[in-house]
Amino acid sequence: MTATHPVSPEGVFAALVARGAEPVLDKEGAFPQIPPPFTVPLRCAREQIHLVKERGGMSGISWPEDPKVFEKGIAVLLSLLHVDVQRIDGAGGDGGRDAQFTDADGLHVFEMKSFTGRMTPQRRQQVAQSLKQAATLNPATWTLIVPIDPTPNELEWFKTLRGRYSFELTWRDTAWIEARLAVHPQVRRFYFEDAMAETNGLLRQLVREQAPVADVGEALERMRRMSARLTELEPHYTFKMTVGPGPDTRVEMLPAYPGAVRDRPTGFWLAFADTPEAQATAQAWERALAFGDPVVIPGEHLTNLKVTGPAVVNFPPGQPGPGMRLWLSAHNVPADHAAQLVVADGQGRRVAVLGLRMTSLRAGTRGGVLSGTDTTGSFQCQLRVDHSTGHLQVRLELEVADRLRPAARLDVVRFAAALLPHHTLCVMLAGQPFTEPRPVPVLDGVNQQAAAPIIELLEQLVTIEHLAVTTFELPSQIPSQDKEAIRTAHALLTGRTAEVIRTVTATLGADDTPENRELAATHGLVQISGTEDDYHVEILGQNIATGPVTIESPPLQVIDARPTGSGLDLTVRNAPDHTDKPVRLTPCRPTGTGGGGD
Repeated sequence: MTATHPVSPEGVFAALVARGAEPVLDKEGAFPQIPPPFTVPLRCAREQIHLVKERGGMSGISWPEDPKVFEKGIAVLLSLLHVDVQRIDGAGGDGGRDAQFTDADGLHVFEMKSFTGRMTPQRRQQVAQSLKQAATLNPATWTLIVPIDPTPNELEWFKTLRGRYSFELTWRDTAWIEARLAVHPQVRRFYFEDAMAETNGLLRQLVREQAPVADVGEALERMRRMSARLTELEPHYTFKMTVGPGPDTRVEMLPAYPGAVRDRPTGFWLAFADTPEAQATAQAWERALAFGDPVVIPGEHLTNLKVTGPAVVNFPPGQPGPGMRLWLSAHNVPADHAAQLVVADGQGRRVAVLGLRMTSLRAGTRGGVLSGTDTTGSFQCQLRVDHSTGHLQVRLELEVADRLRPAARLDVVRFAAALLPHHTLCVMLAGQPFTEPRPVPVLDGVNQQAAAPIIELLEQLVTIEHLAVTTFELPSQIPSQDKEAIRTAHALLTGRTAEVIRTVTATLGADDTPENRELAATHGLVQISGTEDDYHVEILGQNIATGPVTIESPPLQVIDARPTGSGLDLTVRNAPDHTDKPVRLTPCRPTGTGGGGD
């Protein structure tokens, strides 16, 4: 018995996420187009074209008779020129535009017409009607792309159109199209020279080639040649070959621009074996399709596999079996969203907040995942949105980054300590609430009850940085001797007495008197005190000056006495019954001078 999962994972490479939004299917297939307010802006790349002076070889382009093929080819070309171009679904009317993008200057609209020959009155009427509809969008520019080099009469007609509208109108003619196709020849070959059949054949060979090879080197060279040829022919995907140890050689086929999967869909048909391990992998596969999660499928978990169109693969040639792997991952789209996680107590009062920068976005057929970190890189946060249910899951992982400044580490620990069961969490995006208050996520390996002494220590270290005019970079684990040094330096720098447990062994010079001889004979107790004018405390390899201090020892026991020419040398050490008594360090306060009395 097998579990069969026919799929077409266009959504795996989708690039938009929105709260509570339902995917809108376009005319090309099941590609989720998510409406505002949380549409991820993509960077706009200004068109960069190398001028082509010689076009002799390009003049013979045979424009396709099917308008949809022409429009799709031009749309792919625009996507390579402007990374954030959006195709417009023409079902029910396209509003005078086939593609568009937005930058700092405003909305830029493109209208594509597959007309050849001359711009007849009927064609002019179609163009004018499209322009009239597009004008309602208040664009910054409107561009007509048509494979016709205009005559003077046609240019004069287009000039009259310019006089009717305040925004810029441009006619991109045959020469313009040919020049851009010269820079991107893979688009010309694929859409205007029918290279699709050769491309599909190469993909089938690359994924499941069964021809015998003499050795591994020959197989790798064959894969290199096929990858190079695909790069020449395939405008929708880029191909990256990585040679790893043993069988870990892969060819990755990744979308060349946002929306490439919509223009050139990919599909998988998998049949999983009826074993507990294979069924667990099948569930992981479903999650990958639903939300774009990465998944690795061992070949031994499959009983059958079919691949149509470009795919991201990572298994050697042959039928599914041991030693083969299928690797699928969503196309992560760069994002740049400011977010906050706000923790509140039972009365709704804020008790902690964590600032985040959400920098990566992936999506699937049911929803998407927005990922980011705090400014220190210690917290990894994922916001998983399920469009079918409107449910949002917040996932937090904590691994304290190395070499943080004390204040940054303090923010991390304070927030982690606030994630208590009776507290709630609210997600803010762009300063606005994205969720209602919900139970806080559980952090693995974090003991909130043990956070208080760590917070106190970090607060002290922040104060030391300020008073001693220095900086620290903290290791992931602060050694215990440095923790004691931090407490000591903080007390001295803030004018308080510090108490430290020390093992004291010293030799004291004393007068040779009956009292001192008696003290030595009975191993009596003494206490000593003195002043050190320039006292230092070592913290994490730095000597921190704390100024003059008075040092008072705990009770010390005389364990030996030796006569000298000027008296006695008494050897002392911590008294056995007083080992828990500390050494006291007290800052020496400046002595003031004042006016006398009578």
